[in-house]
Amino acid sequence: MKKFLFLALMLVLVAGMAVAVSANEPNLSGVAYIQGHGGHIAVLDLATGNVARFVHGKPSDALILSKDEKTIYAFSLDGNSKEIDIATGKQTEWQKLGKKHCGTAMAPDGTIWVSDMADGNVYIYDTKTHKLKDSFNVSKSICGITFSKDGKLAYVSDMPGGFISIVDVATKKVTGKITGAGAFIHRSRVNPAGTELWQSDGAELKDGKPAGVGYTDAGGIPGSVTIADLKTNKIVDTLLIGGNPHDIDFSPDGKYALVVTRQLPEREDSAVVVIDTKTKRVVKQYSACQKCHGALGLKIDAKHEDGGKAFLCAIQVNWNEKKLPASATEPTN
Repeated sequence: MKKFLFLALMLVLVAGMAVAVSANEPNLSGVAYIQGHGGHIAVLDLATGNVARFVHGKPSDALILSKDEKTIYAFSLDGNSKEIDIATGKQTEWQKLGKKHCGTAMAPDGTIWVSDMADGNVYIYDTKTHKLKDSFNVSKSICGITFSKDGKLAYVSDMPGGFISIVDVATKKVTGKITGAGAFIHRSRVNPAGTELWQSDGAELKDGKPAGVGYTDAGGIPGSVTIADLKTNKIVDTLLIGGNPHDIDFSPDGKYALVVTRQLPEREDSAVVVIDTKTKRVVKQYSACQKCHGALGLKIDAKHEDGGKAFLCAIQVNWNEKKLPASATEPTN
């Protein structure tokens, strides 16, 4: 039976700081890399709440770190790819890959599977040749990609369809489906134990019409995270987060899930919300945008596709990194 557990978000987000929402606040350390539509990657120190950035110049949804965590692979909304060396800050030129990229995952063979919401294809990026290796179709408009613990299956989220396709990695054929995953779903992640899939649901649209928080004049649907049991391939839980959740990452021990959500009610901010995976309660949150676009007064052009709002999308944490990389730039006014 599906349970609905309300996770109340405190809206007192101090610019550039972590905010405790629980007496059991975890002391997290690591560096989170967060892709956004503003042409840069936000870099968040989880221990201090300090923020820096890598500017790459294109509105983007997707990113992933290399296996050695030395390189950022970024994939843009106009279907291009770029590599960024974290130690030096040096970047490759953008090169064409697909049409409109949304999500990524590192495949067992070391290639990167990149989803495309324009044509429903998965584009396979070869990290050795730095070029497109292959592509195949999954469904209509896809975003999230995540792999089973044994690497034999991929789970690919269809945004408007609200379902997750199960893909055989060896044959690249769809072999099953998880239904009822949300109204308008984005990125997902299999937990470290390999037992659950956590799916973000921004709920921006429902039946093709504006529905979510920030997309309607009043009464918007708060976004959530749905949880699928991978033994039964059934949705077993729904956690109401607020705003429009877009991605999830887990701590290595699986005790905490970090959810990126944007358009928090009453605030034009995006946040990283930390959930205790056992109690299903919010225990901490970070403001991801207010240091730059609040305290420092950096304005977003109202003509921008997001109407002047700070929209974040994908997250990946390097849990071994203990301070912001020296090559990342400090936000200034």
